[in-house]
Amino acid sequence: MISKVDEIIENYIKTLIPWKKENDTIQHASDSLWDLARIAATKEGKNNTWDFAWDLAWKEASNSTRDNYGWYGGSYISGESARDAARDAAKYAARYMAFESAKNKLNNINPFEHVIELYWMGLKPTYFRKVDEQEKFVIDFPIKMGAKLSLGCYVHGDKQILFTHEWKEYCTNLKPVTEKETQSRTLG
Repeated sequence: MISKVDEIIENYIKTLIPWKKENDTIQHASDSLWDLARIAATKEGKNNTWDFAWDLAWKEASNSTRDNYGWYGGSYISGESARDAARDAAKYAARYMAFESAKNKLNNINPFEHVIELYWMGLKPTYFRKVDEQEKFVIDFPIKMGAKLSLGCYVHGDKQILFTHEWKEYCTNLKPVTEKETQSRTLG
């Protein structure tokens, strides 16, 4: 599964490169692209595409949150953690829809389809972060270790998941997957 995730992230990066300004981050290209898509959609006469897509996606995600928090596999997933995950999913869905509504004007492949594919795989994509001073995309994998469910914090380009964290910690307080793992990691 890791090789498939890496392939998806590499495709995501390739589709963001045309939107990346010199000396800027890929994350900034991702963040600013939805605004460009929203403006392009408005110029095409498709007003409020972002607002509509966000409202619809957030409504569905937040309703799901209310129904899906609590104890899972020995870990408690708080309403706040579930809400944050739902907000991220809604954000990417809305970005995807905003881009699709202006696709003809933007003349490019929709980068956000790659993130949506990760959600379809049952993963929790986060975003590009500084990992040991390099910009890398981070994806959380649900992992069951013994009786406990946690998230495997996978950094694009690693050969495997090296660290885990609790749902509420959002890639902080990282714990090595194996006792032999002595490498530390700084995520910013």
